[in-house]
Amino acid sequence: MPHIALPDVFPYLLAILGLLLLWQLHDIQVRAGRIQVASAIDRSGVRWFLHATPMDGHACAACQTAHGWAFLPNVVATKKFRPSEQACTNPAGCRCVLVGLSGSWPEAERTLAHLKAGGGRLRLSGEQMNNLLAEARVKVGGNSADKVSVHLLLALQAEGDHPQAAIDAYRMVLDQAKKERDLPLLVPAYLRLADVLERTGKQADALDVVDRFLNRYNENPGASPPAHAPTDEQRTVMSIRKTRLMMANRS
Repeated sequence: MPHIALPDVFPYLLAILGLLLLWQLHDIQVRAGRIQVASAIDRSGVRWFLHATPMDGHACAACQTAHGWAFLPNVVATKKFRPSEQACTNPAGCRCVLVGLSGSWPEAERTLAHLKAGGGRLRLSGEQMNNLLAEARVKVGGNSADKVSVHLLLALQAEGDHPQAAIDAYRMVLDQAKKERDLPLLVPAYLRLADVLERTGKQADALDVVDRFLNRYNENPGASPPAHAPTDEQRTVMSIRKTRLMMANRS
């Protein structure tokens, strides 16, 4: 059998080919949603998630049903995760928010323990939600990783009965959301703040918030979209609101 002489670079070519195959496999896993979400959650320090909707009396039946559900990160990271089996029927778009929490206060720790014992999904009652957020208001300090998340949840809870408290909390979210784990909360905070301001007759303030939103997430042709950018539907909602507010201010 004739001896075949392989070039000296052959082992290096095999190593490069192996790396290319590994990178391709990683890319497939990321696009399939099996790596990116889980690794991002792991880096963020989030230990569980809470699904909430504005408590203002305008939530559709699907959003009311989804309000108060808690999930472990391994549930949220699955490709087919949906907070609710029912579709939102709000004509202006779904207003629900999935908020990540480290949960370092006692009521949050108890919720996390129940989540782990219950398979990663748990529906909190209205009383449990109130207790969780009432304790968070006292326990979560200025340096807590959950400060922005808790303020968003408090704002959602306050919209119906205490709109000014909701306005103040949403403004805090916009001012303080600097960390990577808080950036997904910016778009819902802009949307909700503009809505509450308009509903309470503060049209000029609402228009200012809309302008800040549209300037921050201005689409530049050919440029990569900013992290956690709004959807086309959310941009449309804010553009329509701007037109309506400008007409109201002129009149």
